[in-house]
Amino acid sequence: MNYKKIILICSLFFLLIPITTVKAFIYTDYIKNGNYAFFLFDLQVGNNTQISLNHEDSGNFTLFLFNKRPGQSYVKDDKSLDNDIFSNPSLVDFSLDDSPYINYTSPETKIYYIEIILVDGGPDTYNLIILPEGYTVTRYYLPIIPGYRLDFILISIISALGIAILLFKKRLSR
Repeated sequence: MNYKKIILICSLFFLLIPITTVKAFIYTDYIKNGNYAFFLFDLQVGNNTQISLNHEDSGNFTLFLFNKRPGQSYVKDDKSLDNDIFSNPSLVDFSLDDSPYINYTSPETKIYYIEIILVDGGPDTYNLIILPEGYTVTRYYLPIIPGYRLDFILISIISALGIAILLFKKRLSR
């Protein structure tokens, strides 16, 4: 009978211990040296987020957080990191550690951009983890298509107008 009371008390004691689960946004990808990935998400004033990145092999990853949309990747043609990224005024935090980690509290409501770069040691698989859960995180791609060159557009327009005028004159002379 005493065993039944002890089991009952122990069972009730375990009900008093809260079971906590921490959920997070987790994104896994496989990239090669010099490749990068962008993500965007919004933060309200005073929201805190913890962004961490872990990897499976010996890749050297870097993690950057911007408060404005980056216009370039800051990866040079030789697949190394461009040092101009550190003087970018929209860069709010970065981590160059072996397992990059950023803890950031937003001073204003806006969209933030995360950039992950595999500098060397790849190819490698990484896991991007953003805590707490609830942020809508979207993969963002920098446009790869270069802008139109103005000189080609002007030459094309002038050529098309010249041909149209010649055809119009030829039609009128008949």
